[in-house]
Amino acid sequence: MSTRIRSQSRWLPATAFLAALILSSGHFFSEGVRSEDPADNYLEVLHQADARSNKFLNRQRAEFFGLRYRTATTNGDKFRLFHQSADEWIKAGDISKGLLRLDSLLSALPTDGRDQIVDVEEALRWSQMIGGLRLGEQQNCVAMHGLDSCLFPIGGSGVHQQPEGMQLAIENLDWSLARSPDRLDLRWLRNLASMALGNWPDGVPEPLRLSPGLFASSHDVGRFRDVAPQVGIATMGLAGGASLEDFNGDGHLDLFVSSWGPTDPVHYFESDGEGQFNDRTESMGLSSITGGLNITHADYDNDGDADLLILRGAWLGSAGHHPNTLLRNDREKFTDVTVASGLVSYHPTQTADWGDYDLDGDLDLFIGNESTSSEVHPCELFENRGDGTFVEVSQEVGLHHIAYVKGVAWGDIDDDGDLDLYLSTMASSNALYENLGPAAEGERPRFKDVTARAAVESPQLSFPTWFWDYDHDGRLDILAGSYGSFEESMLEGVVADYLGMPTADEGIRLYRNLGDGQFEEVSEKTGIRHTVLPMGANFGDLDGDGWLDAYFGTGQPGLSTLVPNRMFRNAAGKRFEDVTTSGGFGHLQKGHGIAFGDIDHDGDQDIFATMGGAYEGDGYANVLFENPGHGHHWLTLRLVGTRSSRDARHARVQIEVKTKSGPRTIHRVVGTGGSFGASSSQLEVGLGAATEVIAVTVRWPVSGRARFLGFSLDGTYIIEEGKKEPVAVQTVPFPLGGVAEKPPAED
Repeated sequence: MSTRIRSQSRWLPATAFLAALILSSGHFFSEGVRSEDPADNYLEVLHQADARSNKFLNRQRAEFFGLRYRTATTNGDKFRLFHQSADEWIKAGDISKGLLRLDSLLSALPTDGRDQIVDVEEALRWSQMIGGLRLGEQQNCVAMHGLDSCLFPIGGSGVHQQPEGMQLAIENLDWSLARSPDRLDLRWLRNLASMALGNWPDGVPEPLRLSPGLFASSHDVGRFRDVAPQVGIATMGLAGGASLEDFNGDGHLDLFVSSWGPTDPVHYFESDGEGQFNDRTESMGLSSITGGLNITHADYDNDGDADLLILRGAWLGSAGHHPNTLLRNDREKFTDVTVASGLVSYHPTQTADWGDYDLDGDLDLFIGNESTSSEVHPCELFENRGDGTFVEVSQEVGLHHIAYVKGVAWGDIDDDGDLDLYLSTMASSNALYENLGPAAEGERPRFKDVTARAAVESPQLSFPTWFWDYDHDGRLDILAGSYGSFEESMLEGVVADYLGMPTADEGIRLYRNLGDGQFEEVSEKTGIRHTVLPMGANFGDLDGDGWLDAYFGTGQPGLSTLVPNRMFRNAAGKRFEDVTTSGGFGHLQKGHGIAFGDIDHDGDQDIFATMGGAYEGDGYANVLFENPGHGHHWLTLRLVGTRSSRDARHARVQIEVKTKSGPRTIHRVVGTGGSFGASSSQLEVGLGAATEVIAVTVRWPVSGRARFLGFSLDGTYIIEEGKKEPVAVQTVPFPLGGVAEKPPAED
């Protein structure tokens, strides 16, 4: 394909462009209304979605605009509809169709240099530039997928062998930069395109060049290789969730992934314990389950198996009246129990968290829904009755929160033994609710909004969130990441942040728990306040030093928002270091569900991420970054509740170890991590250079504290509530992707 796709069409006279300048921002599609009867065919709505209400069904939209173009009566309407059709074809992944239409429009433009005409040309060239970028990604990163594909900064085997797409992008970027040399988004994309062609930085004019030093990591964390293709989990998909857990009880971590298209299949992969995964989607009864932007798991029925919750409808407004799905795991099969459990509702969401808010030993479920100025969708708290059913009690307990909620997290902020709740929202202040407990015996606990007292309301455009003890002081801290806008690209803010320039984005916020009901905002002090645009995000221990690190996926849907996912290493609770490039984590594809877990039983955490975008044509293969190992000791703990929930959700754990420099205490909480992506609930704890494990203390949610002795370094143990001693579990490490040897542990 040449860098310009020519068409002979010349249907547009010059006068059409005056009308075309008045580009309508109105909607062509009326929003449909449907019945919300929770019947057994409750998922039927997913197969009824169409482009009248869902702007991400791009093929339908492209065809619709094409039909409208053929019946349009004015040249202005013809121009606008033809351009819209071209853009939708590119979003749908049929890039040739889109580029042919754009070339036709550009070829018909008058050449008299009028400002209005130049503005129209700029819009067309932007679209053509996007088409070039997508063509380059499709022909190279997707069709010729390799180890370095779409990893930032692009180099090695990631350099494009098919250059046409990036050449087309550069042609249009250079035209636009001649008009707007100060636009940071254009400057970024110009550098990126040269990277893809293998001539960066020298191939970029010096005034536009971005220094390689801007992206250098301050710490070498070792290269994490993507081994997803080798182990059989590099499925293509759109934005989706990820749950990493031992679903079949054989001691190995399995994987469940989704893709948010209403009819996109889910995938369930079981580890064979030898370095490969087997797709058991059909045999586990999951063939009819589709869609889902996020997933979380928990043992809601206390039978010893992790069950799954699929969340749907986010971002779609009135088109997002999609039900969630609860899948009960019986090891041999997953059964859809959504209707039977009483969880059917039709509120748009993609965030939920499990926690035993009333301390009865059963996990309850809080779902954060998306309310707008035109539709109210209150958050829901489903109380677990202990018989497989739930009852909604949010209004009664004071959690009838109405906002555009994007992240929720349970955590005990005041160490009083019960769970408090944090909500991350868009276009409003975040909220922190304190659990006051029941006012009288037999009553449900009540919650109080303590946001103002705690001073944890930012960012105002907030997305992923979680509780963690990042500094090991025994108190739970809060992280909330600013996402910016779903509709508008925030690319310039990312570039400004790299360049050390001011940006309107609030960045990642980190709140340190002071232990008196108040928090100190320390993101600037710790070096983590960056413009990252996170959607998928989670935390774990990259290098086994015992300090929790954080990985952020850049999920903005815009096709021009080509920015790397970012990894921040926790340097002893004092600072966070950007190790994106040294570790090979800077994927340019959209990062969504992220999960940490020791998949190969070698004592360090590997990282899985779903990588597709929102538009139909923006699919990508999911990735699994294998940890290269760092020579540190470790301890894996599998907690089993008896009075508390079976999976010991939100149990607090202290690991006391000896080191050459003295004793050390590492703090952990049992759970799946952040609000977008679900890690294994087994505690995989890096011990750094520990020389001995002194003791492990567990604060069970129901029964309280218990202290356990008898642990060896580099071992896996089961700790059961009510028992006095841990039980050692034999695990055998196996290679992923052909890498079997790792550095020996430090002594």
